[in-house]
Parts: sequence; structure tokens; C-alpha cells
Amino acid sequence: MRIIPILIIIAIFLLIDIYIFRSLSRTQTKRQLKWLFPLSSLIHVLVYTVYFLMFSRGSLYAPYLMNLLVGITFLFFVGKLFTMLILMAEQFGNIVLFSRNKISPKRESTMPSRRKFVRNVSLGAAALPFTSGIFGLLIGKYMYKVNEVKLKSSKLPKAIGGLRVVQISDFHAGSFDWFDQVKEGLQMINDLKPDIIVFTGDLVNNRAQEVLPFQELWTNLNAKYGKFAVLGNHDYGDYIPWEKEGEREENLNIMKRFYEETGFKLLLNEHETIDVDGEKLAIVGVENWGTGRFPKYGDLPKALNGLDEETYKILLSHDPDHWKFEVKSFASRIDLTLSGHTHGAQFGVPIPFMGKWSPASWRYDYWRGLYQEKDRNLYVNTGFGFLGYPGRINMAPEITLFVLDRA
Repeated sequence: MRIIPILIIIAIFLLIDIYIFRSLSRTQTKRQLKWLFPLSSLIHVLVYTVYFLMFSRGSLYAPYLMNLLVGITFLFFVGKLFTMLILMAEQFGNIVLFSRNKISPKRESTMPSRRKFVRNVSLGAAALPFTSGIFGLLIGKYMYKVNEVKLKSSKLPKAIGGLRVVQISDFHAGSFDWFDQVKEGLQMINDLKPDIIVFTGDLVNNRAQEVLPFQELWTNLNAKYGKFAVLGNHDYGDYIPWEKEGEREENLNIMKRFYEETGFKLLLNEHETIDVDGEKLAIVGVENWGTGRFPKYGDLPKALNGLDEETYKILLSHDPDHWKFEVKSFASRIDLTLSGHTHGAQFGVPIPFMGKWSPASWRYDYWRGLYQEKDRNLYVNTGFGFLGYPGRINMAPEITLFVLDRA
């Protein structure tokens, strides 16, 4: 079955190259394109075949050179898509002009000059995503950003006022290629002097061993009232074939030991009550609860069992679809739900007066930032790491600081 995705990728690359090559065949660039397009397709196929095999087998590390090649070939592919779409629009316009000239033959045709202009624009347009993508590939993926969110609730006791909760999500340890930059990003968490640190899943890509080089860094994270975590869809090892029976279970056991040894409380459909000067606050954690192809291991009623309704509750749930389909309408009120999972697609476009747009909005109704409905809140963190495209374009890796106060 592994050969099918590779064949699909090859077919897509070839079809796009054939279309662009034929569309530009009458331009002066024909001689260069004759070799450039087949060569680039060959490089794409080779790089993605190696990357796919590494990922499907659960590679424990991401070599810098491999990440660089994958990123550059991805950006070339995106540039070709831009070129193809512009050329398709131009050809549609030519059909309209041709029809108009047939109806009014006396009109002077501008099709040749128009065609030349559009083809030159299409080649220039391909450079735009490539240049911004190179920045995201080399620099943007490690430009960690702290977002501060202030929330108030009448359910919060006065003693808990000003509580500082830091969230990170989607670490994806197996994707990192620069240890020192990751170290600096994690140090930023301690600099915020958190009372509580929470991690909302996807510690690794596939195998628990990916995160072991970062164990000391996670151990050194400090929080006054504790550190808490839940599992994400990638943490179960569901996306790679295991050669021996019991390997998947042992992988999960390694993950659990990692959290225990680094001082994190891994919440598996359970809750932990925190005492702050005699007042109570609950951290609730569910296993992954997703829709579509993502597993539903989460059990919210079990996680809430025994909790007083009046206790302020912070729910850690990796996938924001959980909030959409269960949490926000659940009989027992969850005051604040913290999720990740979407990565903000690792790509954003600022739109005047509308904020930031991302392809993640096509898939998720709740994909980034704070959402409020009545007295229930959801925050979706766009992730600390990256997956797939080894970069971030105008979608910074995020560390979120929540300051909780009594209303």
C-alpha cells in the first residue's frame, strides 16, 4: 500500500509540469524549461519518496539537510501551482476573447500581447511563495512568540486571582533540526514565571524516543503548582507499522515514563485538583478526541467524575473539534478548554480589517486563538513545533500565557 501515495505524487508532479511546459512552450524560456521542469519533477519525486519512507517507518530524527530539501521542493511545488492557476485563468480569458472576436470580428485582438504578459506574470508569481517560504523554512519556524490572554470569571476564588498558566502544544520532537533554538524556546516558558504549565498533546511524530534528547529541557521547566499534559493523535503510534506485537504498547509506556521523569502529570481521562491558599482549581485532561480519521480515546464524563460543579475547570483536549461537538454543550460547564492540533496550517495571510487567514479555516471552525460562547471559552494554540512542511510562514510557533482573575 505504501507505493500508492508515491505513485499519486509522481502523477501530480508530472501533470502539473506537462501543463505548464505546454502553456509556456511558445515563450523564449522554452529552451530552459525543457530541462528545468523534468529535472525539478525528478528531484521532487526522489525527495518526497525518501521523506515518505522515513516518516512511515517512524524516523527518530529530522536531518537538517533532509528538512531543507523537503522544504525547498515543497516550495517549488507551491510555486508551480501558482503558475498553473494563473495560466488556467489566462486561458479561460482567451476563450472569452476568442468568442467575443468571433461575434465582433472587426475588433482588434490583443490576445498575443495579453498572453505574453500573463505568462511573464505567472513566472514572477511563482517566486512570491518561494521567497516567503524560504524565510519560514530557515528562520520562521523558530521565531517563538508569546501571546498573553487575560480571562476573568466569577467562579475563580480571590486567592487564585492573577494565576499564570502557560500552554504549549504540538511539540513534534522528531521534526526539529536545531537543538539550541528549541532550548531557547523552552527557556522562554520559565521566563514567564508560570504558576501552572500545560501541554496539549502531540509530543512526537510517531515514536516516543524522538523526545528523549529533550528530556532535560522538559525537566527544567518550572511551575509553582505543577505541570500537566495530555496525549495527541500522534502520540499513540497509530501512523506507523510496528514489526512486533506489543511494540506500540511499549512505545506508549515510554511516553508515560517520559512525563513522569520530567515532572509532568499525564492526565488520561482524569483530573487533578490544585489547592491555592485553600481554594480549588481543577485541571481536567482527556485523551485524544477527534473527528474523521482522528481517534476518539477521550472520555469526558470519566475525567470529570467527582468534580464539584462550582469548581473552575480547565480542560486539556488536543483537538478543538472536541469542544465543537461535545464540550461546549456538555451538561457540566467547562470554563476554559485548551487545545492545539491545527498548527494554524503553519501558514497565514494577514487580511486588512479581518485579521489572519489560514487554510486551517477550511477544515476547522475553531483553529486559532480565543473563542467565547456564553460563559465557556476555548483557546487553540497554533503549536510549538512543525510537521510536514518543515517551516512556518507568518504563523509563528506559539507559547500562550493566560492570566486568570476573578470577575
